Amino acid sequence: MKRLVSQRSLEAARRIMRAVNDGNVEYLIQHSTDDVVVLAARSAVEGPLAGHAGVRRFFADNAESFDIFRIDIEELRDLGGGQVLAVGTIHIRGNGGGVETDIPTAGITTFRDGKLSRWEDLRERSLALEAAGLVE
Repeated sequence: MKRLVSQRSLEAARRIMRAVNDGNVEYLIQHSTDDVVVLAARSAVEGPLAGHAGVRRFFADNAESFDIFRIDIEELRDLGGGQVLAVGTIHIRGNGGGVETDIPTAGITTFRDGKLSRWEDLRERSLALEAAGLVE
């Protein structure tokens, strides 16, 4: 049973990342809890993006700021309890022909009842592992 739950969480995380890359805000709304919280690394000054309105704001901010915003995941790891560690890069290009660059990303995605309830980008793999209570 644990393996089945683990596979569901990993596949749900893959679908969420795909929806972000595709700009599919409606998929994310349908597959997130009403009280979902998004803690994007750049939201430290603005604070958390909460609820479905926060998800919509995240997508709108990306569309306003970037010609390209793509998450490339290199590692997905089931942490148990509905949590998944995702490590990779965010590939961006600013609107208006800005420079393309890759930014390291590492975060923890939390699912409740099969829906996204929290995404926190901790920027670095070591910080995400520490937040998950793991040390390598």
